[in-house]
Amino acid sequence: MCLHGTGETVRARTGLAASVPAGPPSAPTSSRPWPKGFRNVADLSHVLSPTMPSWDEDKPRRETVSGPAPEGEFGFYLQRWTLGEHSGTHLDAPGHVIGGGRMVADIRPHELVAPAAVIDVRARAAEDPDTTVTVDDVLAFERVHGRVPAGAAVLMHSGWSARWAEGDEAVRGAADDGSWHFPGFSADACEFLVGQRGVAGVGVDTLSTDPGSSADFPAHEVLGRADRWGLEALTGLERLPPSGALLTIGVMPGLDASGGPSRVLALW
Repeated sequence: MCLHGTGETVRARTGLAASVPAGPPSAPTSSRPWPKGFRNVADLSHVLSPTMPSWDEDKPRRETVSGPAPEGEFGFYLQRWTLGEHSGTHLDAPGHVIGGGRMVADIRPHELVAPAAVIDVRARAAEDPDTTVTVDDVLAFERVHGRVPAGAAVLMHSGWSARWAEGDEAVRGAADDGSWHFPGFSADACEFLVGQRGVAGVGVDTLSTDPGSSADFPAHEVLGRADRWGLEALTGLERLPPSGALLTIGVMPGLDASGGPSRVLALW
């Protein structure tokens, strides 16, 4: 559809362009044809960008293949992106860390639609950036909000995504000695959630399901060996209720992909 020269050819058709009103179209109507009971939606995804925080210095890169049409005119705008599988808000497949584990395209659709349980550790994370979600945190959550349902996505809300605009050093929690410090899940909590609650996966608003100080990534290993996914670099968790939201994960299903950038939406 977007062959070389298409944009130039289309823009040369001035007769057609003149018959179409200039300017952006009106926004879609506010009608929400969602399942009964849902009234709100939140986007939990960071926008991919060449300057966004990341685990390493291999940032996403983009180049313009065909420039955008002049405002109000018709034409094909096309960019080419080069990025790692684990860029921005993304999903880790089990095969990311365990040999022979399932890759993104192997994850079944129903595993990517999950009730969300949001565990708030913001107060503790503000005092101790190395804090982790523990089994006690899960049990405390359940005493107030009920048992974490099977197939759920358990999300850590540490408040860390507020640092996103500050860049790599802030998001990594980099100390003077070069060490990293940000919250994550404890291995024990992951063991409990997959073994005792049968969750579909866990998610964090930091760069890793393991805390930044980790050197051996036990949370990753527990999740991978249990054939569960992990979501990293979420944002907007403050908008969600602790329970009652439904998460949908639109992960890019690359061939043999160990992970993929994702548009993560929550309905409640």
